[in-house]
Amino acid sequence: MKKHMQYKPFLLSLILVGLVFIVDAQNTYKYSVDLTKVDSDQLHIELICPTVSQKEIIFYLPKIVPGTYMNSNYGKYVHNLKAFDKKGKELPVSAAGDNGWAIKKANKVSRITYNVEDTWDASINNMVYPMCGTSFEAGKNFVINTPGLFGYFDGMKKMPFQLSFTKPAGFYAATGLRPVSSTPVLDLFQCDNADNLYDSPIMFCLPDTTTVKVGNADVLVAVYSPHKLATSRYLAEHLEKLLMAARDYLGGKLPVDKYAFIYYFNGEQKKNPIGGAWEHSYSSFYALDEAPEKEAIEHWVDISSHEFFHIVTPLTISSREVKEFNFNETILSKHLWLYEGSTEYYAHHVQEYEGLKTPEQFLNTLSQKITISRSYYNDSLSFTELSKESAGKWAPQYGNVYQKGALISACLDLCLLKLSNAQYGLKDLKHDLGINYGKDKFFEDDTLFSVIAQLTYPELKDFFTTYVQGTTPIPYEQFFGLAGVDFIPKETYKEFTLGGFAVKVTENGNIAIGTKNLNDFGKKMGYKDGDEIISINDSPITAGNFEEKLDQLYANLKEGDAIHIKIKRRNATGQIEMVDLSAPATKIDKQRLNILRLNNNPTAEQLKIRNAWLNICDGRR
Repeated sequence: MKKHMQYKPFLLSLILVGLVFIVDAQNTYKYSVDLTKVDSDQLHIELICPTVSQKEIIFYLPKIVPGTYMNSNYGKYVHNLKAFDKKGKELPVSAAGDNGWAIKKANKVSRITYNVEDTWDASINNMVYPMCGTSFEAGKNFVINTPGLFGYFDGMKKMPFQLSFTKPAGFYAATGLRPVSSTPVLDLFQCDNADNLYDSPIMFCLPDTTTVKVGNADVLVAVYSPHKLATSRYLAEHLEKLLMAARDYLGGKLPVDKYAFIYYFNGEQKKNPIGGAWEHSYSSFYALDEAPEKEAIEHWVDISSHEFFHIVTPLTISSREVKEFNFNETILSKHLWLYEGSTEYYAHHVQEYEGLKTPEQFLNTLSQKITISRSYYNDSLSFTELSKESAGKWAPQYGNVYQKGALISACLDLCLLKLSNAQYGLKDLKHDLGINYGKDKFFEDDTLFSVIAQLTYPELKDFFTTYVQGTTPIPYEQFFGLAGVDFIPKETYKEFTLGGFAVKVTENGNIAIGTKNLNDFGKKMGYKDGDEIISINDSPITAGNFEEKLDQLYANLKEGDAIHIKIKRRNATGQIEMVDLSAPATKIDKQRLNILRLNNNPTAEQLKIRNAWLNICDGRR
């Protein structure tokens, strides 16, 4: 009797667990993908469907995803989509635009199958940013940006998703997700909903990974570099410095307990039209050209810094348009100055603020952004208008979010420091906004400027109305002057020259010369179009070390010193020959634009703001 009494509750609990499992299974998207079977750059996708009550429903892949500000139209890469009932009978399916399929008798749907083509190799007339795309290299590497593979039913985005991947033996899944289970040949992941699913890239390959502990967070660095020019260990060493700085910059604790930097360095496939990265809540994915790590590390760290700080904006602080993202209708927020602009500003400011770069380096970065912004973009375009239409009529202006967007934040930071007597800056504002909103609460697009003014100073409403919502170009001399930084629109100086040739990078990594706009020194040297530079003053030159070698040359050069350049040239008969060129070193007049330079005699108030802005104590770091 005693044993029986113990057995009944145990049996009942097993039954209840089984019922819960059945209910969960009925309300879960259960996807399976076999990565060991790639056919013409396509993978076969199988979906066991959640219960559908409607008689007709649309199955979607995303048109647009957060953080991209352009229409990707992932549905264009899906082929041969079929739907089946529980008995295996095929149900009627018809196209519903580029990214949808209307399924009739949908209340009977049990299974959906389709093939999906990778975006990197496809010949389809459609643009998907490589960092948001997919790549299926059989036996080598799989880039799984999830919106490129997995869809959802209309009105059913909030259900959980289960992803099962059969993988080549020894492959590792680099991702911010925590696997439900993992074996040498099978990985199983669970995502709470479509937002979580599309927020979670995965890269499968033989592992090159390094994990570093940064305060409360475990940070994974995963690398695929086919020629082993980049390694996770080297990247991790440099990212660790950045992340330690970010921890201190954000108040002593990172806002996540796990994060994954996932790097694909392209050294075998055709060159992608652009390179870049895509941010996520617990990871970021990078599609970049393969390069020697020591030569490219500064660029990689700058990009990684930007992507990492997206955990603050927009992944923590954002509007309804972001938090309740519509994957199949292009509805964007007006606050790209905050999401991309302030993130780009943080990416560089943190490195100066925490001592990884000098104030001069930081100011030079901002100077370059002013020049690019005013040279290539419309400086009078309303930034809120640009944001709302960045995937539409203002798409050509989108790049300005990384230029003027960052400068808006720099000026806002200085304005806050001025109004607060150097006690409250942009870091403090974003901290307070993070407390007000957080990951699960959004602000309304039209209220943010008023919210900030109420939270801080009424004067900020005029700043936003004039320079962000309005069309007035920012008077940089006014805002940088608050910190005793001089803004010089144009400055003439003298500098050595190699001849004014255009630089072209050859397939073997050398510098080739274009002779269209040679100056007098270049004409004296006798360059010919297509010459490849082998050495300068006996120092070997490659595309990777050209800038560094040039700096070293100019640092010790005096006017009149001989410059010897050895070049490789194809002669009249088509034969390659080595030619030595030489001429006396000459300086020419050059111009710098939009210089930001520390004033040597700031006022006491300017110095106070400068020290708070650049984290300088008593004039020294």
